[in-house]
Amino acid sequence: MTSWSCIENCGACCKLDLDERSGLKNILSNEDIELIKSMTSRDGWCKNLDRLNKKCMIYEVRPHFCRVGEFSVGFKEYHKYGDKFLIDCCKQHISSNYGKKSKEMKKFKIATRKK
Repeated sequence: MTSWSCIENCGACCKLDLDERSGLKNILSNEDIELIKSMTSRDGWCKNLDRLNKKCMIYEVRPHFCRVGEFSVGFKEYHKYGDKFLIDCCKQHISSNYGKKSKEMKKFKIATRKK
C-alpha cells in the first residue's frame, strides 16, 4: 500500500498561491486567509521557511493549515482517496516549485513508494 510521507528539506508546500487552489477558500476561515497573507513574502514563499535549509522556523507552533495530517481531513477528496490525494498534492507542489526531476521529487517518490 502506498502511503503519504512528508520529506525533510523540501518546503514545497510553503509556497502557496491562494488563487491557484480555489478549494482552499472553502475550507479556510477568513482569519486563516489573513494569516496566510501575513506569512507570505512577495515572492510567494512563507516568511517562516528557512529557505537555505528548507526548514520551518516555527514548526512546533505552526498554524493548523500547515499541519498536513490535521488539515487534510477538511478536503472531501481526502475522505474519498486518502493518501493518494495527499501524494498527488505534494507531487504537484514539488513539481511546480522544484521540477519533475528535482532531488526533492526523487526523495518524495522514494518516501512514498509502495511498501
